[in-house]
Formats: sequence, structure tokens, C-alpha cells
Amino acid sequence: MYKDPQILNDFRQTSGTDFQNGVIGAPQSVISGQFEGKTIRAELQELQKAELGRKYARVDRRPLDPPPVTKTTSAGLHFEKELTCDEIRNLGIMCTVDLFPVPEQPGTSGIPAGVVPPNGYRSGNYHGYTESSTLTYYPLHPFKTSDINGREISVSPFQIPRRQPVLSPVAHNDPPKDVVHRFGNHLITESSKMTPALVGEKFIEPTQVDYKGQKALVFVFGDLAVQREGTFILRYRVFDIFSRMTGDPEDPPLMAEVFGGPFRVYSTREFPGLEPSTDLTRSLSKYGVRVTLRDAERKSKKRT
Repeated sequence: MYKDPQILNDFRQTSGTDFQNGVIGAPQSVISGQFEGKTIRAELQELQKAELGRKYARVDRRPLDPPPVTKTTSAGLHFEKELTCDEIRNLGIMCTVDLFPVPEQPGTSGIPAGVVPPNGYRSGNYHGYTESSTLTYYPLHPFKTSDINGREISVSPFQIPRRQPVLSPVAHNDPPKDVVHRFGNHLITESSKMTPALVGEKFIEPTQVDYKGQKALVFVFGDLAVQREGTFILRYRVFDIFSRMTGDPEDPPLMAEVFGGPFRVYSTREFPGLEPSTDLTRSLSKYGVRVTLRDAERKSKKRT
């Protein structure tokens, strides 16, 4: 399939709909690996979201702050009994992240921000959607728009404003086909993914810690920076590279996913500074997790 070379230079990944979306988070029968012969359902929870970051260019990379943290749990299908950390071998369990742009202020809707939409939103069947609904999305570029004189022009990726992609309303008779999440009244599509703009460790192994008095497996993304300004959310996905499931015995299964809360990436000039490290960040450092600790607030020196 032909691809415009200008599109290849953009940060977007035009992967389309994820073929495993229908089974992520659902009970899956394991045919090989540490849970062989069992039916397992895994979940992910974001314990700590990033609040802000400074755009990374070529030098002086600063990670997102505070570091994003997720917790994974697994349960056997029999009575939904949660497996303890002692019953799970960490080797081969990985969590990865994808980056998606979102509007700075999502609209209000019946589905709160941060809640995974029902299957209808994945398939393009918009239950409850009416023409009066103001839904938006980021269309796959290049796309048609109008200049100041009203003439239709084609916009190439390198012309997109550096702060945030161009927002487009959803046409009632032609909604996007690859919706994976809803953020307020904004529909997030798989084709709007900007993961190549993430720099740092995007694949993390779990660390066993004590969380609220119980052992927990957490993934700490302490070395992530973003090469674009704007507002974003992360999608976390966990998989076991040594397990195989019925239906797809060749590839490691995506076991669970969750979309995190929004954060903003600033330019160096506009960066407001950093808050003291959170209690969770301090606690994680005691387990040998590499995170940056601050005892006091650090204000950014404004450039003039």
C-alpha cells in the first residue's frame, strides 16, 4: 500500500483498529505458559498519572512528572478469585504505553473521562449518539480543510500546529471506524496514536511492592518524555510474552489495558516547574525503582 512520504515523517502511527480489542480484559483460556490450563482475566489500574512534562527536543531530557504508575491484578475464572503475587511469576510480564492527543478541556458527556467506552464505541455503533451531540476527533492526516478565503485545501502533517493536532467534529453519517476510547465528548481513534513521539522506556517489567498493606505488582514509567507540546493521555497494556491463548496460539496475548488521565507537555519557555515528589513516588524509590525525588517545589525560570 502506498504511503505519502510526508506522512511517514509525522509522529502518527496509522495502524488502524487493533485486532485484539475484543478480547482485551476478557477471560482468556491459557494453553501454554505459567497459567496453562486455566482461564484468566487480568486488569490494569492507573495508580498515579503524570501531571505535566517539558517538551524534549535533543538535549536535557526531563521525564513526565510524577512518573506514571499502574497496578496489575489477575483472577481465575472460578469465583473470580484474585491471584496473589506469590502465585504469579514476574518473568515475561510486560507493560507498554501508547500516546494519544486529547483536547485541553474535554466536553461533558454521559460517559466520564477515563472510562473505557462500551463495545459500541469500538465498532462505530454509537449508542445514544444524536445529531445534537458535539463529538470531536483528530482525523488522520492529510485531510481537507479551508483557507481564510473558504477554499478547500489539503493539509500535510508537517503543517499541523506544533502544539496540538487540528480538532475535527464527528460527522453523524460518517463517524470514525477505529474509535478505541472516549474522553469527555472527544473520540480517541487508533489512527491518532502518537507513540513515536514518546522517548524513553516504553516497555516495563513489574516490581513487587507493598501498596496499602498488601503486596502488589506495579509498573513504573519513570523515564518517559514527549517530543510534542500539547495535552495527552497514555494507554497502558499488559501482556505475558511466555503465554499463549486459545484463538491466537502464535502471538503473546494482550491481557488488559487502561487509559490514563490527561497531562500537559509544555515548551521550555512556558514550563511552570515541578511539585515536590508524591508520597507514592517516594515509596517506590525504597524498592529500588529509578525515579527522581524532590523535597521542594522547583519553579521554572521564565525566559524573556
